[in-house]
Amino acid sequence: MKAVILAAGMGKRLQKVSGGLPKSMIKIGKSSIIHHQLESCMNVGITNFVIVLGYKIEQLKAHILEKISAEQVTFIENPIYDTTNTLHSLWLTREHLNDDFIYFNADVLFQSGLLKKISESSQYSQLLLETKSCAEEEVKMIINEDMRIMEISKQLPIPKCAGEFIGIGKFNKDILGRFVQHLQFGVENGQSNNYFEFAVDLLAKDVILKAVPTDGVPCIEIDFPEDLVRAKEMFSL
Repeated sequence: MKAVILAAGMGKRLQKVSGGLPKSMIKIGKSSIIHHQLESCMNVGITNFVIVLGYKIEQLKAHILEKISAEQVTFIENPIYDTTNTLHSLWLTREHLNDDFIYFNADVLFQSGLLKKISESSQYSQLLLETKSCAEEEVKMIINEDMRIMEISKQLPIPKCAGEFIGIGKFNKDILGRFVQHLQFGVENGQSNNYFEFAVDLLAKDVILKAVPTDGVPCIEIDFPEDLVRAKEMFSL
């Protein structure tokens, strides 16, 4: 099991409070966001990482290596990070998608208990779902009675949605060939500046992807200064 972390972006909406640092280097308490993530992974036995970098690549790389050794991580550069999005960044990792992996972006703060929900053996690939009434800008899921994900996108009718995809998932080895094909399709069809959920939505039409409720375990995506305030409150830091 490895973790694939997408950390290429600038975090433009947090520049006023980040001092120009990559968003994942912003401190929540005594540790940066990405250090919290690495520690959460290691708490559940995940010790190998593939991390996509772009903005201030050398500074962020050095920061990551304060927490883990060079032998534990493969760094991949997205040289066009400023004009692409998570679909393109994940596509860049395709040669390393050869076994089960946990996925998340480098701006999500969570407890390791969430990883335990999806890191254990399961027949199906799984995405974590926060059951709630969603806002327009959130990535939403439509699921069936068996928790199978039928659709995943920001552009879904809110009344039909079960909640928000919080940006953490586990993808099993058996579906990775198809997943890479959908990422490739996106890149070849002008979707490099789209979110990776574009490919996940296509994948959900091919294979069974299961939604796993977070059951109230704390998790927050940090996009705005007010999210930093909430993160510190949620995690008592």
